[in-house]
Amino acid sequence: MKHWNSIFSEHKLKIIYTILMFCSIYGFGQNNEISISEALMISYKNNEQIKRYAERVEQKFYEDKAAKGNFLPSINVIGGYTYLSENMEVNTSQVQSSLDALGGKYSAAFVQAYGEQIGLSGVSAESAYSTLVDVLGQFPAYPNMVIDNQQFSTAAITATQPIFTGGKINAAKRYAKAELEYSEIELKQIKDDIANELIDRYLTVALLKQVIKTRQQVYNGMQKHKAQTQRAIELEILPKHILLRAKVAVADAEKDLNNDENRLKLAEMALRTTMNLPDSIPLKTMDSIGYQDLYFDFNKLLDTANTSQPLLELIDQKEIMAKQSYAIEKSKFMPNIAAFGTYNMFREDLPIVPPKFIVGVQAQLNIFNGFKDVNKLKVSKHLRAEVKNAKAYASQQIRLLVESNYMNTLNQQKLYNSQITTVNLAKENLRINTRRFEEGLGKSIDVIDASLLYEKSKIEQLVALDGYYKAIANLYTAIGQPEKIIPIISNQKLL
Repeated sequence: MKHWNSIFSEHKLKIIYTILMFCSIYGFGQNNEISISEALMISYKNNEQIKRYAERVEQKFYEDKAAKGNFLPSINVIGGYTYLSENMEVNTSQVQSSLDALGGKYSAAFVQAYGEQIGLSGVSAESAYSTLVDVLGQFPAYPNMVIDNQQFSTAAITATQPIFTGGKINAAKRYAKAELEYSEIELKQIKDDIANELIDRYLTVALLKQVIKTRQQVYNGMQKHKAQTQRAIELEILPKHILLRAKVAVADAEKDLNNDENRLKLAEMALRTTMNLPDSIPLKTMDSIGYQDLYFDFNKLLDTANTSQPLLELIDQKEIMAKQSYAIEKSKFMPNIAAFGTYNMFREDLPIVPPKFIVGVQAQLNIFNGFKDVNKLKVSKHLRAEVKNAKAYASQQIRLLVESNYMNTLNQQKLYNSQITTVNLAKENLRINTRRFEEGLGKSIDVIDASLLYEKSKIEQLVALDGYYKAIANLYTAIGQPEKIIPIISNQKLL
């Protein structure tokens, strides 16, 4: 059922992706941004790693179907043509005693039936038999009997139906089913990783857009301040050396702006790689993300991780496979019983005419094979113990992963909130110093320092916000639900 649900989801993604491509070609993508949910769907559809694991699921699906065939009879048609360099012969020397005994029996019966007519009425059947066998034994060996047939065709239909295999067939079917479940969980795990990567890169692009916006504002402010300083020098209000500091500030602001614009291009390239998005489709993402104060219940998060984390689900399937592997090895100590049947065609043309039908039941039990089966059984036993220990270790690591991401989320949340007051104060400080300079009461250096202070605090706030959402994304990925952050991000617009 899961397999068909995954196929339906794939078709749904194909439809969405086709609509998105169609809209982008005709201008929709140029005017409307690709939301993070749409970007994730495109990644699910296009990412090569996901495609690879989806093909693995298909492989295991048909392997599971193939395992069902072990319950059904095996029917084969066998045909051939045989040519002999010379006719076959029956080596009569090896059956001489049998031929003598056969001749004696026929002769004794003949004497018994026609003894009076040939003058042997007083001879008993036993006496005639022993006498004739002794006489025939003194003759030389019979000449070989030649079968006059050097070429012949053979054809037969054979059928074999397992009756008892010691549980091997059932164990093999459960093993194949567990492998299918394992591949589906692997696909989910890869999707979770791609989702986490997509969210991280999407947020990085959004962060850099906001950083660039801040740097552009500071750069424009520096340009304006430079022009005001130059005007004040022309009016001989300020000395000429003041302009040099303003020019340095403008150059630094331009340098920082250019560096972040280049970083944005690289971030967009990384995002395109995750989405495997063709260059023909414009990539326009959200350019601002607002803050939402969220509450997280650690115990609920841990419970969700214990039921939804793909790593634990993978180990569960490994545990099933180890159990079935043990059952398969154990079945080798039991007999294999199967019914068989054969229908022979062209039987009249064969040198030795077989019966038309042959049916029967056959049992096979290995008695000794160099202790291979015993040692393999011990291997599977220790494999089960290994998987059990791996599950306990994985549970500890998942708890540690959830707890560390939970603490990181809370820390990033506190860090962002602590930046709010700092940014507001820096913004007000810049306003006051700019106003004082324009009124001739302040210094140029105060305006530049205030601008740099505001830029620094604002970018730190944006970085904290980015770290907050990335920490939440990592937290949701740790519990096996990375997509849970999508509606949170989608509904937050920076005002």
